[in-house]
Amino acid sequence: MRDVPNIDRRSVLKGRVHVPHHISSAVVVALPARRDEIGGRLAAMPGVEVHAGDGSRIVVTIEGPSSGMLGETLTTISMMDGVISANMVFEHIEQGEDLEP
Repeated sequence: MRDVPNIDRRSVLKGRVHVPHHISSAVVVALPARRDEIGGRLAAMPGVEVHAGDGSRIVVTIEGPSSGMLGETLTTISMMDGVISANMVFEHIEQGEDLEP
């Protein structure tokens, strides 16, 4: 289940809803012969950006509305054929702006 932003009664009544944005970096270890192929598949995934690749390692960032979404994406990556492991290195939460509901 994906995380839902915490919306309280007061913020709804005032017409302000605060939506955070999550960003993480991860290192994906792939079979060296398939690194370029897997890098292309990762780049095609929503919210995933490939930044570098060397040997069997691929460095990516993952962005989304919740930690749960980042975890789901990382799990999907780790289960890809040719991927040996996928490990989150860092996570940051941008508090964002108050948005109209």
